Amino acid sequence: MKPPAPPENRPARPRPQSLCETCRHVRVIQSERGSVFLLCRRSAAEPQYPKYPPQPVVACRGFES
Repeated sequence: MKPPAPPENRPARPRPQSLCETCRHVRVIQSERGSVFLLCRRSAAEPQYPKYPPQPVVACRGFES
């Protein structure tokens, strides 16, 4: 049984203190078991950005709010 979804049917975000939380390039991925991962969409075109950066991220040259 799944817990109720947060407002707007978005998965809960794991680390609100991370810069990724407010970046326009983030995609939140939630597994069937409830784990939440932050995918950096810049990684698809720019290999210097990790696909799943270790959290929390406190500085990033690619950050855009």
